[in-house]
Amino acid sequence: MNEHTRHRSATFGVLLAVVFTAGAAVSAAGAAESTGSERFDGGLIASNASGGRTVAGSAIAMSGVFDGIGRIVERPNRSGDSAKVSRDDLVFAAGTLHIVNTDSGPPSLAVNRKTCTATFKVPKTTRIAGGTGRFAGATGTFVGSVSGSGVARRNADGSCDQQHAALIEIDTVTATGTMTF
Repeated sequence: MNEHTRHRSATFGVLLAVVFTAGAAVSAAGAAESTGSERFDGGLIASNASGGRTVAGSAIAMSGVFDGIGRIVERPNRSGDSAKVSRDDLVFAAGTLHIVNTDSGPPSLAVNRKTCTATFKVPKTTRIAGGTGRFAGATGTFVGSVSGSGVARRNADGSCDQQHAALIEIDTVTATGTMTF
């Protein structure tokens, strides 16, 4: 083996050691648990014009221990959930967070009876109940609110229909807390 071949072999060996060491560090970092402050802000547009709720679009942005942009997917409540509970999935490229929202105080509501528009705000506590992908086993708690506005149907006499869901609803969500994943 000449000097040039030995040098190439040594260089290749060092390169392999660096690659394996870097790969092990990345794997260890990926497996490490992350805990810290987190905030989420988002919104959702829903229509009830057809008689059933249809989500036209949604978005969610998280910042803190995890930074990402995704979407909100409404989920049905489970047997035993109270009327104060709603469930959602926050879907990101890295995985899905399952969340449980609970009304934590009295809602505020204002209705304009001329235009049949309404605005509301509901204080919420949100708990992360696991997830998928990067968020498998995730936990966390948040305090925030859902604010929204909507347009109600009109009754035959021209009054606002308060017995049915709004024709269209635009909601915004915001919360702060901590998350572990």
